[in-house]
Amino acid sequence: MGLNLRDRRVQIICLFIALVLMVLAYHVIDPLLHAEEPEPLEISAEDIKGSRKILVYVVGAVKHPGVYEIPEGSHVYDAIKAAGDVLPYAAMNEINMAEPVKEAMKIYVPLDPYQSDPAGQGLVNINTAGEKELETLPGVGKTTAEKIITYREEHGRFESIEDIMKVPSIGESKFKKMADKITL
Repeated sequence: MGLNLRDRRVQIICLFIALVLMVLAYHVIDPLLHAEEPEPLEISAEDIKGSRKILVYVVGAVKHPGVYEIPEGSHVYDAIKAAGDVLPYAAMNEINMAEPVKEAMKIYVPLDPYQSDPAGQGLVNINTAGEKELETLPGVGKTTAEKIITYREEHGRFESIEDIMKVPSIGESKFKKMADKITL
């Protein structure tokens, strides 16, 4: 059985499209295959900016205050990151994170007097507290503290303070006693 006129037209159109694609591919790919490779650039040590290291002193509301060696051309932001980042109660609007740093510069990150550290308020972070710190909570002794730590290790971080009731031996009444003394 022969092809009807419609099927023949479809075949001709497909052949025409294939031919056009092959011509385009030849004109696009062929120049790429014959392109010359650029010569490698020669860079001297003087051309590399920031290859030298400088020392800066980072203090104040940072996780790990101290002296840090950072690349020349860095900014205050880089120095603070080297010091473990800022604490939650840092006064970030008091410092210019984009300021370039200089050799032997002291970077002071001030505290915000209107914010405070949860530990300073007597709150215990149930996601990070150790056994002794957990034992300071009402109704939590050595055994319960161990259960909280074991639960955390097996299930991950608590998403809400109410999640602590998932720990065996912590019911609603014990939770009510400690609710205003815990944080995440």
